[in-house]
Amino acid sequence: GSPVIKEHPESVIVPRNDPATLSCAAQGASRITWFHNGQEIITSSHRVQLPSGSLFFLRVSSGKRENDAGTYWCVASNQFGTTRSSNATVTVATLSFEFQTKPDSDIKIRLGDSASLPCRPPKGAPIPEVTWQRNGLEVTNSTRITVTLVGDLIIHRTVKEDSGIYVCRAHNVAGSRETPPTSVVVMVPPWFTKTPSNFTAAAGSQVELACIANGSPSPAVTWRRLDGKMPLGKATKEDKKLILKDVNAMDSGVYVCEAENEAGITSSRATLTVVNAPELTQRPQKSIVLSGERVQFSCHIEGDPAPLILWRLPSGGRNVLLSPGTTSGQMAVSEDGQDFVINSTVRQDTGTYYCLGVSKGGGVSAQADLIVAEAYPPPVVGIGPQDITVPPGGMASFTCEGVSEEATPLISWWYKPAAHLPPRQLNKGNDDPRFTLPDNGALIIRDVRADDSGIYTCKITASTGRVEQEAILRVTNEAREPVQTQLPAPPSKPRILFVNETSVHITWMPNSQKSSDAGEWYSVEYWRHGWEEWRIADAVMSKESCLISHLTPSLVYTFLVRAVNGKGASFPSPWSDPVIPSQASNPNLTTDQIRQARRRLSRPTVTLTDASIMGSDSVKLSWKFLVLGDLVEGVLAYAVAAKGRVQMTTILGSSSSSHLLKELLPNTQYTFFLVPFWQSVEGSPSNSFSLTTPEDVPLVAPENVRIKVHDDGFTLITWSIIPSEKARGDVIGYQVTLTHNGTHTTERVQSPWLEARGLIQGRLYTVRVAGLTAAGTGPFSAPVLMDAGSNDALGRQDIISGDSVLYAHPQPAWLVYLLVPLIIIFFIATLVYVQRLRHKAPPSNPPTEPSLYQDPTIYPAHHSVNMYSEQKLWHPHDSDKESNLSSTRLLHFDQKNEYAEPREHRANETTEPYATTTLLATESPHLGHGIPWRRHHSDDSGVQVNWSAILPPPPSCPPPHDLDLGNPAGAVMYTTASQCDNISGSNVYKKPCDATSEHTYDVYTQVTPTEHREGFLTFSTLQGRGCRKLHDDCQPIPYGEPPRSNTH
Repeated sequence: GSPVIKEHPESVIVPRNDPATLSCAAQGASRITWFHNGQEIITSSHRVQLPSGSLFFLRVSSGKRENDAGTYWCVASNQFGTTRSSNATVTVATLSFEFQTKPDSDIKIRLGDSASLPCRPPKGAPIPEVTWQRNGLEVTNSTRITVTLVGDLIIHRTVKEDSGIYVCRAHNVAGSRETPPTSVVVMVPPWFTKTPSNFTAAAGSQVELACIANGSPSPAVTWRRLDGKMPLGKATKEDKKLILKDVNAMDSGVYVCEAENEAGITSSRATLTVVNAPELTQRPQKSIVLSGERVQFSCHIEGDPAPLILWRLPSGGRNVLLSPGTTSGQMAVSEDGQDFVINSTVRQDTGTYYCLGVSKGGGVSAQADLIVAEAYPPPVVGIGPQDITVPPGGMASFTCEGVSEEATPLISWWYKPAAHLPPRQLNKGNDDPRFTLPDNGALIIRDVRADDSGIYTCKITASTGRVEQEAILRVTNEAREPVQTQLPAPPSKPRILFVNETSVHITWMPNSQKSSDAGEWYSVEYWRHGWEEWRIADAVMSKESCLISHLTPSLVYTFLVRAVNGKGASFPSPWSDPVIPSQASNPNLTTDQIRQARRRLSRPTVTLTDASIMGSDSVKLSWKFLVLGDLVEGVLAYAVAAKGRVQMTTILGSSSSSHLLKELLPNTQYTFFLVPFWQSVEGSPSNSFSLTTPEDVPLVAPENVRIKVHDDGFTLITWSIIPSEKARGDVIGYQVTLTHNGTHTTERVQSPWLEARGLIQGRLYTVRVAGLTAAGTGPFSAPVLMDAGSNDALGRQDIISGDSVLYAHPQPAWLVYLLVPLIIIFFIATLVYVQRLRHKAPPSNPPTEPSLYQDPTIYPAHHSVNMYSEQKLWHPHDSDKESNLSSTRLLHFDQKNEYAEPREHRANETTEPYATTTLLATESPHLGHGIPWRRHHSDDSGVQVNWSAILPPPPSCPPPHDLDLGNPAGAVMYTTASQCDNISGSNVYKKPCDATSEHTYDVYTQVTPTEHREGFLTFSTLQGRGCRKLHDDCQPIPYGEPPRSNTH
């Protein structure tokens, strides 16, 4: 029968070029045939069929021409038939060399973070398997470490032991591949093992701030200052310590130690406090301005405590200082004192300005010169054009450079064929392309022609002036090409050595490129205001110095120097600083001596050790010198008041150690400091002391003492307050003394007025007023005579202190008895006449001005008006009227005061006046007053009649001792209503009134008299103060306006 397959071929995976065998064994087969992908296999050199029927591959190929991969089967046949085996697949195994994804060579992970190391194996068949190795050992999966299906290595919650060298390995039948080693570092954030602490250091000492930190990798420790102002010149870092040498107040601050690595950063702070003298961070610079221009000097001085910055002017001597926030004419100092401004300068402002900075730690100073010029120097020709001769067709080049240190010079070229012909300007846009004007100011002419001959002028123009220089161009066939000449190099900027009223000695340095040619010399040019061009001071000088004489004093001069040889003059040197010929402050000292003295005195020379108060106007200063006595001739003691006043005292001798400053202002804050000097050279100021002088009694008495005796029986005494600059303390009150027949009565008040009632008619009193401070009573004013007068309008008087005393004799008594009935009759007749006019007047024109008749609907029915507050009034007892002792008529402190309830006066109401005695009289030119008026009950006609002008005053009752009626000063006016007639229903205070009481009370009261333009006299109510009697511990109060006679 047909063959039987005993051994079927099996699929194999074979690496490329490796041998392989596909087995096939059959029973009863006469022939075995192999098929590859359906095609019968023809044996070849690398593929043969074994006698057993198996197919042997010498090397498996997978190329494009020969590819052994595929599906194979064998067929066994005999005469009876054929039998086919099962299929077998030959796969050629491959593995690429490059990984699809591989991790970085260096991976850093923060401690505790998760890390992912990516790895995608190379392409291959079969798919390669991925494994990881750390430090040569295979990594196995755990709760923290996982190798994903695609080959990535995931590490969760990293620990320090996870650091190492990782390799990703991919392998299959074709082989294995490994990634380059990856270094994994688990980083630990830094932490401090030692932190810096706050430190207070003395000036000049060395400070060490330690800061030690650990971490992985090892952290870098750095220092910085919180405000960014690390003193680099004195700060060094040694072994993780910050070392500050020679510290001063400017080194105070917060210093930050920072430890940083790749895992993070941490910091620690420490505050360093250094007590030191102020430090000058910005010096004022020398300024040169034109008259009328604004100039500003900046002098920035820093320190802790903040220094007091003062400015000293060149005019006015050493005792003229400007403090912060002060203004003097066109000069002003900023609020912090660091900037000094002159808004509009004049020539007299020329001089040296000093800024001084003083504090408890020490003092510094700086100076700057100011020159106010009328004009700036004009430009000069740096390198000018020279005469040249060129052949036709050649090239001519003229050089022209302008120099101006105050303005930008502009260069223009002009040409004229002959001297007598007008010039024309050569512009860049010239029609002739042969002419070129480059930006450096030169003139270049190409393809020169004969008609180009002529005079070429270079004109240099600036806002400060102009200058020009000519050169001649000659065109001839015999001309030779111009030879380039080497001009000498310019010297350095001239320096002023010596100055007097008519001479200036200058010096300079030669240029480092100066040639060894012995034929080189110097030329000095100078300029002053009024000249249109620079002039040559001395044509030939072989040495590097020059004395220029015959100068005009008080004018500003500027100098420059050129080096000259046989080929020409060099470019000019920089201009010298402007200088003004004037008398030297110390002609016996040379410039070098002054410079050395300034350097010597710039260091701390004297220290102020104490400032003791010896009196209200004197302070004792004590000091000690820090240098040898022969280096200092004395000190200037300054006392700077808070109000800007400056007092300076010169103390000669280096052996002095204390001085008593006198004539200071009492009750004034002063800052004291010293300035050492040697000859005319001053050093840096010392440390300062600040204190406030004690108070003193007022320097002057109150002025303008005025006395008004009014018709309602009281006398008003007023005076002017003492100016603060002459008070010498806080004025807490005034003392008023009244004298009669050798008997003195004294009263103290806080406000600058006093009202007295009940003076005996015809008595002559002497009034004197003095100011009070905590130190005591000041001088009294000049005596002023006062006559109590009579209780009628004609008995009024106005007495003013001065050289002459105005005194009015009382009018006879019979005149009063005659006038009173006449005034009453006239008053009634006036009321009747006014009433008739009112009935005739149209109802649409009601009166708008205050009068005796008003609409009853807009005024209260009745209010008894008492115009007096809690202050003291003066009323006599019956017994006093019979006594000749004026002192018995003064109120004792324990007596009751008359009381009046205040009622606020609205803006739309009319003040209700009150007078103790109502008199009707014609208007007196001398007195300037009419009669008082008042609204009262209305009759049936609806017209309000002022019955209070006829009836006697209402009764008064005593107020309580502790009643405070408020502040007398203010915009709100008050009227008062008697508590005995409490129609308004006020329940503020219930007076113990007794209708049968006949008591009278002698009190003082302050009232406000004001003048009424219509001729009516009244007194508005004045609120009293709660302080009834002035004690030594009373504090000053703000004064209100004194009482004035007022009607509305």
